[in-house]
Amino acid sequence: MKKLFALIVFLLLLTPIYAQEEIKSIYPTTISELGARVTIYGKGVVNGLKEGETAEFQVITFNKTPFQSVKIVKDELNLGGTVFHPRIVEDQFNNKYARYTLTKNGEFYYEIITDINRIANIPELIDFEIKEPKSDVKQYTEPSEKIESNSIEIINLVKNKLVTNNFINNLHETIFWVNDYVEYAKGDEFNKYYLQQKTAVETLLTRKGVCDEFSNLAAAMLRTKNIPTKMAIGITYDGKAWGNHAWLEVYNDKQNTWIPSDPTFREAGFVDATHLKMGSFSDISLSIAKATYPKTANVTFDTQSKLPKVEIKQINYFDLITINSKETELKENTWNEITVEMTNNTNRIITAPISILENYNELIFQKKKQTETLQPYETKEVIFYIYPKINLEQNQYAKETITFNSLSSPKKQSITIVKNPNTKTNGELIIEDITPITHGEKLLIQIKATNYYNTPKTIDYNITSNSLNIKQTEEIPPFNSKIIETELNDYKNQSYLINIQTPTSTYTQTITTTQQTLIIEKPIEKQTVVEQKIDTNNTNPQENILIQNPLILLVGILIIVGLLLLGIFWTNKRYI
Repeated sequence: MKKLFALIVFLLLLTPIYAQEEIKSIYPTTISELGARVTIYGKGVVNGLKEGETAEFQVITFNKTPFQSVKIVKDELNLGGTVFHPRIVEDQFNNKYARYTLTKNGEFYYEIITDINRIANIPELIDFEIKEPKSDVKQYTEPSEKIESNSIEIINLVKNKLVTNNFINNLHETIFWVNDYVEYAKGDEFNKYYLQQKTAVETLLTRKGVCDEFSNLAAAMLRTKNIPTKMAIGITYDGKAWGNHAWLEVYNDKQNTWIPSDPTFREAGFVDATHLKMGSFSDISLSIAKATYPKTANVTFDTQSKLPKVEIKQINYFDLITINSKETELKENTWNEITVEMTNNTNRIITAPISILENYNELIFQKKKQTETLQPYETKEVIFYIYPKINLEQNQYAKETITFNSLSSPKKQSITIVKNPNTKTNGELIIEDITPITHGEKLLIQIKATNYYNTPKTIDYNITSNSLNIKQTEEIPPFNSKIIETELNDYKNQSYLINIQTPTSTYTQTITTTQQTLIIEKPIEKQTVVEQKIDTNNTNPQENILIQNPLILLVGILIIVGLLLLGIFWTNKRYI
């Protein structure tokens, strides 16, 4: 009886640990439906209001869509003990805002609590040849402040990366290439990028950023291909915490609908249900916060002083894909294959991401993130390569668990690592990417090489054209990637042939360029400011009316001059 009682107690103690483990399993691409209560916060200060004067600012709220239901539970602002309730307004993009009118000075804070149910929709995309977009979406193909789709840097990038003219191929290649090309900023660098919002060209040059930078670069590439693309904002879960996020909405002309996609999470043609949408814009800069107040007053506020709070009520995983894998025995200090079967459970074509969640110091992964297109009910084998970088004694072994994420519930798989009786090394040196970047008068050719050997390896590369012949050798450290840059001054409108020899393979690629002088730049139109980051303005419509309307100012000056001349005339007439 005591043993039974002890067993029951043990199981009860395990229960909350198991529930906590389920919450940690939330990860991009796996969630098809999410019910949650979301709280967003903000704070600020109003100064200088005189009696009878008011100040206003607006805060973006969660938008209702066909796939997202929204119910406001609480929406109020507290200023010195006085509670203010907002009125709901819309902007030019049909985004909804809570607009507060404040009548006194002091510190304030607001809290908006919303119950949200989000369903992820993965439509079967209809492909088509890209052509001139419809007039009502054409503005989303134009360059904007952060999306310089008319720049020579983006034009030449797209010329070499997106060589076909069909919608699906351009969407997929853009999302996957940007996801591979841009390194997600971490630590102190995260805060730097999170607050600054780098442009598409800046992201191309630095190869680093957070969700804003991923999305700006991808949007610029798609717009250059004449594909209408919006910037969407909201919050999502990155595998560790909930936070503010940006992704894309791409217009499919044949289906007459906007298709969400996320280059940060490698989601092409869909986003998972952790993407809780607030709004969408033609440019991320339009999501800054806005305050208006009289000339003598001042308002400062912060909409991102505190991360959103998300209380999960319901989670459902996708069941579009079935993942099968077997317990695998891996050998230490060598490359091992793990084969995973992906099965499409639907009667339509699905392009599904699959990735390994964990980051173990002892395990090195090759092709950790992959994407497969599966025909209806098709099963495909996907191979992951794992190198256990550990040293075991005879008769020792180690056990680990890895998790595969796809359009399904997370699939956990046990692996056993054993002593390697073979001392022969294996590996591969891969050319991951060749990217041409034209910037000013220079052409920069970037080669990304990854050495999967446990010893240093070299590559030989040759760049030739009608006017040059460059030969170089580069050493790549073991288990490392290296970006090799070759700078060409005063490049020409011509093709460049790149030939690369690695220890195991030969890579050849031709790149073409267009010089800046051949590009007709489109004007970047300034657009209405809306909400999300801080931008306070000292505005007074009556004070600004003359500046905003120079014609009125000119007419006024002419009237004054006319009156002066008339006065002189009458004065002269009286005294002659």
